[in-house]
Amino acid sequence: MKLTNYQRSQLKAAACFGGAQIDKVAASLQRENPDAFWRNSELHQRNFYHEPMSYGSPVPHRSYVQRLVVRRREQDNERDQVMEQNHYLAYTHQLGAAA
Repeated sequence: MKLTNYQRSQLKAAACFGGAQIDKVAASLQRENPDAFWRNSELHQRNFYHEPMSYGSPVPHRSYVQRLVVRRREQDNERDQVMEQNHYLAYTHQLGAAA
């Protein structure tokens, strides 16, 4: 069973108030509708489209469709290019101001 539309709207509204409020609403919804939540013993049955991200411990799952691609190198390259452009613009501005 899944969350009802009303229960989903409660979670979305709680998101405006931060993680603590989300936890409170989720706990309340879990009491109202326990079948809408995964149990620890069922986590290994989950299927994902994107490979789940792991922060130190593996995420239990059955499968995923698309492998997670960490794009850190591309982000670093883009940041470096922006910094070079900013340096160039600052340098040319200094040349123009000196003239």
